[in-house]
Amino acid sequence: MRNMEFNEGYRVFNDITRAEKRSNRLVVLSLTFMLFSFLCCTYVVHRVNESAKNNFYLLDSGQKLATVRVKDYKRAIDILCEGHVGIFHELFFGLEPDLGFIKRNIEGKALFMVDRSGMRLYNRLVDQDYYEDIAKSGYSIELEKDSIIIDYSSYPFRFRFIGKQKIERDGETEYRNLVTTGYLMETKSTPNNLNGLKIVRFDVLDNRDLRK
Repeated sequence: MRNMEFNEGYRVFNDITRAEKRSNRLVVLSLTFMLFSFLCCTYVVHRVNESAKNNFYLLDSGQKLATVRVKDYKRAIDILCEGHVGIFHELFFGLEPDLGFIKRNIEGKALFMVDRSGMRLYNRLVDQDYYEDIAKSGYSIELEKDSIIIDYSSYPFRFRFIGKQKIERDGETEYRNLVTTGYLMETKSTPNNLNGLKIVRFDVLDNRDLRK
């Protein structure tokens, strides 16, 4: 009788031991799976972040057209900065004899890409009736870019824009030199400024008529 009780107790003990071992294995497997899942998620997030760093928006007149991949980060920054400077100048200095068109381009787009130095220049030209004269006289001004030089050796990045304004009036074509300078600073990307850059301390160095 005592042997039967002993054997029964021994089996119960063995069953408890086996259950504990199965529980321990289950815990180890669960922890291993969780660790593996964590490592996989970390790897995926890292790959996504690295991929996102190489994605840059292709812009046209301030509007996002597509996403392009550029592996060279320095080249990507160069494209972004040159694009920002070029688009700003096209919006600000490329004019048509239409006050509504001018205001949409400058007030609705260009001034979001520049600090108060751009606003001061715009207000000064408005006070001088510059835009009204263009609208009344039927002038059409097209911007021609020669070069954009950006110095990345110090921040904010200093730039120089060199180009010309092609002026069509009364069936004749005239040219005006356009050389500007300023600095580029990083800012938050917004619907009105997708590049996440802003021109500061903007200044026009030369805007003289060119001799034929």
